[in-house]
Amino acid sequence: MRAAGGLVQSNASVEPVMSRLDYEQNALHHSCLLVLLRGVGPSRARILQRAFEKVRRVNNIKVTDSSGTVRTVYFRFIHDHPVEHNDWGDFQTHRRLLGLITIGKFENQTELNELCRHHESLKVRYGSTLYESRAIFFGPDAHSTSNANPNAIGDAQPALQTIGENDANTDLTGKEKMAQIHGRLQDEFTTPSNFKSQAFFYREQDIGMDLEARVADFLNALFWVLESRRLERSREKADKVSLLLAPFEKRDFVGLDMESRNNRKRCVGRVMKNLADLSLQAGLLDDALSLYHNANETLRSVGDSLWVGACEEGLCAASAVLLYPQMRETETFHRNASLQETGSSPLRNMPEKWRTSDATKKINAPAVSTGTTTAASANYADAFNSHSSSCSSVSSILTNNSSSSGTPTTSTSSSSTSTISVAPHSQRNGELPGNIIKPEDITNYYRKAIINYSKYRHAATIETEAALKASRVCIEQNRPLDVAMFLQNILYINLSMSESDRVKRFEVITELYQQIGYQRKAAFFQRLAALKHVQQGTQTPDWTQSYRLMLGSFTGYLLSLDPLEVLENAAGWPALQIDLVQSLISAARRLGYSALATRHMTFLLQTQWDNMSAAEQSEMAVQLQNLSAQCEGSPVPLVLDNGTVIPPANLTDLPYLTQLAVRDLPAHLRPQRIKIAKADSGPFLFTPIHFNSVDRRDKKKDKSKIDFLWVQNDICEVCLTLRNPLPFELAVTDMRLLTNGVVFESLPQTVVLKPHVLTQVSLHGKPIETGQLDLQGYSTHTLGIKSNCRLKHMRGRYFPPNYVVDVIPALPSITIKTSLPQSASFSNMNSADLVVTSASLTLYNGESSSCIITIRNESNTLPVEHLEVNINSNVEQETQKKMFRIDEQALLAQLPVPPLSTIEFELLIYADADFVCPIPTDLINSFGPGASQEYGTSSLSQYSNVTGQSASLPLRVSSPQHRRQDNISVHSKVSGTQHLISTLPLHPDGPGASFNSGSNVHSAQNSQHVEAQLRFKYSGGQALVEGFCRQCAVSFNLELLPSTLITSWDVLPAEIPSQFYLVLDISNLTAQEMSLNYTDNKNILIEANESCRVPIPVDRCSLEQICDARAAEVAENLERELCFRTQILSFSDALSKLCSTHIADRVKINWLLTGTDIKGIASLRGIFLSHSMVNLTTIAPLQWGISFQDTVVQPHSELICTIGQSAKLTINLTNQSLHPLKNLVLTIKFYQDYLNGIENYNLETRVAISGPNRITIPILEKYEQSQHNCSVIFFTPGRFKASVECATRPQKSSSILTRSCPEAPNLSQLEKKSSSPANSNTISASGLDEHQAHIWKFIPPIEVTVVEP
Repeated sequence: MRAAGGLVQSNASVEPVMSRLDYEQNALHHSCLLVLLRGVGPSRARILQRAFEKVRRVNNIKVTDSSGTVRTVYFRFIHDHPVEHNDWGDFQTHRRLLGLITIGKFENQTELNELCRHHESLKVRYGSTLYESRAIFFGPDAHSTSNANPNAIGDAQPALQTIGENDANTDLTGKEKMAQIHGRLQDEFTTPSNFKSQAFFYREQDIGMDLEARVADFLNALFWVLESRRLERSREKADKVSLLLAPFEKRDFVGLDMESRNNRKRCVGRVMKNLADLSLQAGLLDDALSLYHNANETLRSVGDSLWVGACEEGLCAASAVLLYPQMRETETFHRNASLQETGSSPLRNMPEKWRTSDATKKINAPAVSTGTTTAASANYADAFNSHSSSCSSVSSILTNNSSSSGTPTTSTSSSSTSTISVAPHSQRNGELPGNIIKPEDITNYYRKAIINYSKYRHAATIETEAALKASRVCIEQNRPLDVAMFLQNILYINLSMSESDRVKRFEVITELYQQIGYQRKAAFFQRLAALKHVQQGTQTPDWTQSYRLMLGSFTGYLLSLDPLEVLENAAGWPALQIDLVQSLISAARRLGYSALATRHMTFLLQTQWDNMSAAEQSEMAVQLQNLSAQCEGSPVPLVLDNGTVIPPANLTDLPYLTQLAVRDLPAHLRPQRIKIAKADSGPFLFTPIHFNSVDRRDKKKDKSKIDFLWVQNDICEVCLTLRNPLPFELAVTDMRLLTNGVVFESLPQTVVLKPHVLTQVSLHGKPIETGQLDLQGYSTHTLGIKSNCRLKHMRGRYFPPNYVVDVIPALPSITIKTSLPQSASFSNMNSADLVVTSASLTLYNGESSSCIITIRNESNTLPVEHLEVNINSNVEQETQKKMFRIDEQALLAQLPVPPLSTIEFELLIYADADFVCPIPTDLINSFGPGASQEYGTSSLSQYSNVTGQSASLPLRVSSPQHRRQDNISVHSKVSGTQHLISTLPLHPDGPGASFNSGSNVHSAQNSQHVEAQLRFKYSGGQALVEGFCRQCAVSFNLELLPSTLITSWDVLPAEIPSQFYLVLDISNLTAQEMSLNYTDNKNILIEANESCRVPIPVDRCSLEQICDARAAEVAENLERELCFRTQILSFSDALSKLCSTHIADRVKINWLLTGTDIKGIASLRGIFLSHSMVNLTTIAPLQWGISFQDTVVQPHSELICTIGQSAKLTINLTNQSLHPLKNLVLTIKFYQDYLNGIENYNLETRVAISGPNRITIPILEKYEQSQHNCSVIFFTPGRFKASVECATRPQKSSSILTRSCPEAPNLSQLEKKSSSPANSNTISASGLDEHQAHIWKFIPPIEVTVVEP
């Protein structure tokens, strides 16, 4: 709190005080010399403005003192300065006016004399403190002076100087120089004899280039006078110094003993403080800091609170000069802007832009490097390095006094210094002085100074200015709370001031609050200033300024001139906002601006409607109706005299729109664009060409575009649901649709809305042109206000910003009929609203049927020139292509369809299904990772599987029993083969023997429902030329009944090497007997819900076929750039897939339900083959050549040998693959087959082999042949069999390539294979296939009959 009194106070009521506050002062002004810049004589705005700008540019000079130190001295130019402020010059020297510059314009001698008189009167007025003065006079041009004053006096006083000449004139000839001399203004005009100042004369049309230099010389003269005064003050003896007083203190010291110890200290302390002020102005910042510290200690010891506060403020000012030099730039911008009538500081436009001084960062750092300087401190290095040019007697005395009280002192070789020493020049090196106040302490020092000032009633102005200076320093320090504290303190200072000064104070406080981002506080004081302009009792209320200030306070109340922005932010305090807008309306009405009053009232209703009660809403609506009677409101912006634009306001909630529906044509008549197939753009995946099709790009570009079209010159309808929120009837006239784009004729509509009742209103219009129509909302005229109610501005409702409708030419229409009966229900698929008729059909899986579709053109004038048929269904695309087929060529041949004509075409329907029983996922995974990669989880139901766990055939995996089953002999007769197949075990032992396939069969017995839509796109006439059509659809409901199912399968070797047997277990899932045709001449009957096993001979998959298919797959992947984007199957997995496709292409099972004409075809698509099955399905890469006793062994040939006879067995292996075969193991085993499922391999006492029966071949090159010879001796008679097989040992892989093309290294070999016939029947069993084990057997086994000799 501010104190009420102090030790030394003045109670007199007639003491002089400062008449006016300097609101623009900041801390750095303590270091400036005050110069009055005044315009005299008649106002010449343009001339004076240019002169002011030139003078103000010279706001600092650099001066080299006697010690060689360069100082930077700053000056402050002001336009007005009360005389009584000079009386405070002893208290604070920066308040003393030291210089005077007048600028005037004259046309004749009389006006010049008047200008000189004004200048001299100002000199007399400020003569007590004025050091120097200059006058700048602008005279008429040379032509006007020669006509007006041909006999002008040529004698000029010595004090007059001409500044119109520059250095460029030195090159002129003597005659030209004489001509210029005769044209000088001082030769034509003369100043009065009592004019003792120095004047600069310029022509009106020319402002000399050396004006700034002359001003600099003038400022330099001011500095040296100041420097001399400083030196005089510093040389004063301590016992002879006089007591410096503030103006109101003169009567307080009358009659006091000035020789007392305390008063002597008071005198010395005040003189030291005055010397510190002079040093600060003279650019000696280090000396000023030291003197301020010493004076502060001295004055505090005697309780001189007023001057202690001045010392503390001086310390803050000197520190701020060093820490925040950028504040001078702010002042420069502010001064330049103040010369303009409507100018403002750039910082006012950036209220939240904080600034941080490099010097502030530097002093806050814990340690500062000696060689480090900042950009800000470098500009003031001359001030940091300055020394006092003289020895101060007062300083010596203060030093002694401080030393006697226990304060340490330091001294240099030349003079004594103050208690807080200044480091030598060589040690500072541009660093900040050690006795500078830290940034965080400046606020505390200012607070102390203000408290000291508050003890004196006559120092209220000083206190207020100190608070403003502290606020500006805190702004530089980014301390908004401290700024708010100092500004709040200003309000409690009791000052006698006029109302205009009070308003000015509020405006300054507003500006400072805005700079720290306290917009709410700034708005409060700004509105307070507005109310002061028109408060009750004011003789001349200024409603214009009041309106301007209230309009400027919108930001602080979180309001904006744009009502849309206010609604979007939805922030602030509604009660305050409503009160502010109502005050603004009153001000506009007082000014006579009816249009503004109406606009602001509309703004109030639009933005604050939800924040008002029902009674307030009704009252405001009535007020708006009364205001609009004087000036009708329109949705156009209003521009004020100062350039401010008031955006339009619309009553979007009067009436309140709840629903808006754009009426459309029926879906089957809705126009659409025709999709045109995009041209092949080559290998590029992206093309910038835009085609005439509605694709994803169009949808992303314009999300508000609706999915229907309007037709040119047809009446279109938009239905609105409106509600009147007012308690009285609301008349809405001239309602129209707001559109953009093509020409649209909107028809007006008038409606009277009952209170709080929903009313349906239909707005109609007609598009005149074809193109794009943008529906943006509707317009109303209610309560005297014309409003454009756009959908994007509707609050609390989920309307799109606009509706975009395409308007196209006329289109034909068609009707569709089918030969099938209609279904009970229509389609449940997407776009079901396009369906105009339906058809239903029931088929067995694999059965085929057809449907005749009839199309009739119902248009009277337009032909159907374009017809496009597409099928959409709930099945996969590949399956859909198999189920539905149309002869499009035959259909297109019937176009165009004349008006009122008919065409027909046939639709073929096939009941495609999966005939292979699905198996569980874990069984697929048991075949290795390749199987799961190829037939992933999502496709397990498509690729049927082996029988190991789920069917009656054995699974070929590496168990001993399965190997034994692989060695079962096959008889040469078909009957023997059938007998062998029938003896295969149905439930093999293994990990999955307990699995029951009944669940899969049961699930396959359920019927399936397929839903499809046959969609027609048709067009004709001009609409076809522009790419538009209509679309309708026929819904097909298909019921697919189960027919047959393959529950298990296996692969067995056939009698000849080029074939194998595919053994299938086939179930009849129908309720009738089924005839099954599985080969060209083989049929079998299956009872209802029974199954049978059939062998089907199939040609093996040739090596050439496998290589071609694999090469085509790799080439396709490379072309689509998928090798490095997708995971390619390994070679073995791809081979299994190719073999599965090979079987599905060659095996077709035809079935027929006996007694009916129902028939179909079962496909083996998706059959899965294990690794061992693949070996039997493909032709082996090895060619066998076996001879027994030099006789070539033929298939099923019988060999005879006698007991004890040595029989020679020769085996030749030839590699027919593209790559070498590595790590081959050739094995020869003799056994006896008892033809009852038992094979005896323990023949050590019956057969002996001379030579190895198991050899290893490390590598077998391409087309290389390897031969192995051995001898066999039989000891007992009987029938023996020899199993000859060659196997590969799998190699371990160091890494698995999953995201690159596995066939890339073999592309060149595949190309060679395709071009070389000799390599057409080979396949690689090594290379990429080295990681799989392969077994190739000589089939059938060698049979040897041993007889006795």
